[in-house]
Amino acid sequence: MLIGGASLNTFWEDPEGNLESMAGCFEEAVALGVDLLVFPEMTLSGFSLDTSRTYLDNTVHRVREMVERFAVSIVFGYVEREESVFYNSASFISPGDKVATYRKRKLFSYGGEEKSYSPGNLPLRFSFQELSASLNICYDLRFPELFRDNIPVELMIVIANWPSRRSFHWETLLRARAIENQCFVLGLNRSGEDGNGIKYGESKSMLVDYDGAEIDYSCGSSIHVWEIDTIMLERLRNWRQMFTAIRDI
Repeated sequence: MLIGGASLNTFWEDPEGNLESMAGCFEEAVALGVDLLVFPEMTLSGFSLDTSRTYLDNTVHRVREMVERFAVSIVFGYVEREESVFYNSASFISPGDKVATYRKRKLFSYGGEEKSYSPGNLPLRFSFQELSASLNICYDLRFPELFRDNIPVELMIVIANWPSRRSFHWETLLRARAIENQCFVLGLNRSGEDGNGIKYGESKSMLVDYDGAEIDYSCGSSIHVWEIDTIMLERLRNWRQMFTAIRDI
């Protein structure tokens, strides 16, 4: 399986502009043979608390049209609305399949996120090709109990807007979640600088294995590509059978 990571320098509070950027990433993903294309938290706006600028009506419908047109499965982040309530959400969309949506459970109180968005209360697990996966969003990463809810998935995806000034936390926590849950963890972060002057480039996107080791990637013009092949997946499964930490929870 080839996983593409689009670490966009997200246009601030510009859903239409970011949809255009997504389309370009789809085109490159097709050319590179990517199976799953992953975008950062709040792909269409950046981490803004202004719901009048972050929410876009018919977001899932419009993104799903791209999924069907390019025949590439994706994970992306966006603002979801249910009546008058807004959520920081992520969806997995695969051609021809139903949409699976996760709502961020731990809101970033340090940044006032709870003033604009409501928390979700359920984990999301799904199957894709030969492995099982889960979705998680940014600040969730600091709460290991949330990741225990994802077990026994083999790939935990964390999409984020994680600032450079806490890059050491980001890398350390990604490795910790992978080691303690004996799984692959993909941390997909945005790049560049947002409308509040917060920089993101040093908190790099990375895929780590069950030992906490970073997996190498190849670099396209706008996306990174990681491979989880059959041998890697078998090694993970054998490790779980041999070193039975998950069974001892």
